[in-house]
Amino acid sequence: MARRGDGAWSKYRSARTRLAELETLRDALARTRPRTRGKKAAKTRALNKLARRIPAAKGLLTKARKAIAKTAAVRATGKKTSREKRSEAAKRGWATRRARKASAPTAPPSSPASTGKLAMPHLTVAKGVVGVWPSSKDDRSKEGKYWGTVDKLFSNQPASFASFDGDSIYDEISGTRLPFVTDLDVIYAHHDEYLFGLTFYRDRHEYERFA
Repeated sequence: MARRGDGAWSKYRSARTRLAELETLRDALARTRPRTRGKKAAKTRALNKLARRIPAAKGLLTKARKAIAKTAAVRATGKKTSREKRSEAAKRGWATRRARKASAPTAPPSSPASTGKLAMPHLTVAKGVVGVWPSSKDDRSKEGKYWGTVDKLFSNQPASFASFDGDSIYDEISGTRLPFVTDLDVIYAHHDEYLFGLTFYRDRHEYERFA
């Protein structure tokens, strides 16, 4: 017989094993054919004893199944409660952030033209390097990666412009989308305009030409 543990599943396995043992013993005993009166009486007593033990074993198995179902229900309820608590916390946090944002003083938006002195560089086919104002963080990140690739190209390092082919940024100064130049001939043609340094394409600068 398997060792009985304290957990519901352990009790279930023990009860199932015990019931299988008793039923196997009963079936084996029922197949026997004792010839003497004493052996016949012993068989009858053993079968009667098994007839009392098997229902008891079935009862323990049913009890173990109910314990497993109860544990699963409690666990499901706990998960549901935890999800509800997280949902309520998220709602409170959202409401707090919304109220904080609504009460915070907002500075008047500056026009791109007034901030043109702090533009970022962008290479164009027609005008070369011009100042642009990428509106989104993603576009600003693209500019930085593009010029980083150009820097690698002129530093004789492996450089690929495949990820920029067909891609563009939105420039708030011109109000248009400006594509990235991936033609190496054009990139090399404007090499004298690339003032590579620690802050050339990482910070905003003053530019004379705009898109």
